[in-house]
Amino acid sequence: MSFVIFSTISILAVIYFAVMPKNLNALELAMIMIVVVFVDSNFMDIAILNLHLFKLPDNHADVFTFYLTFTILYPIIVTWSIDRLSTIARKPLKLVPPLFAVLVIAGFESLTKYVKAVKYIDWNWKLDFVQWFSIWLVTYIIHLLYQKLIVKELKQ
Repeated sequence: MSFVIFSTISILAVIYFAVMPKNLNALELAMIMIVVVFVDSNFMDIAILNLHLFKLPDNHADVFTFYLTFTILYPIIVTWSIDRLSTIARKPLKLVPPLFAVLVIAGFESLTKYVKAVKYIDWNWKLDFVQWFSIWLVTYIIHLLYQKLIVKELKQ
């Protein structure tokens, strides 16, 4: 059941992301998605294998659900928020896309807990929020450094 729910959500997110107008070029979008997958997978390896904060179920559909969310759905949400951030002119409103993205991801993580796709052993919603805000912030800083590097290369 969890695989059906999250595969449907992921397909809708991929379709929406594919057809929406984008402000960043394809290389920037791909770089953001790769960074999110890399940082999140490293965090999950540490959290699952070393710290034992999560436990994956024995059901293959639930394991696929877990991998589907953190390799497709969450990177799309983070990429969408960074892409939308470049369209906002007012400084106070620039907090909306990252907070919205982090809250949506934390909500989806709560849904994975509810459908028992992942068993949380010593984890709560606040830690989830801190984890995803940190991942978002690291990704955004790397994106800014990447943009600076591209501008420097184009000027040469």
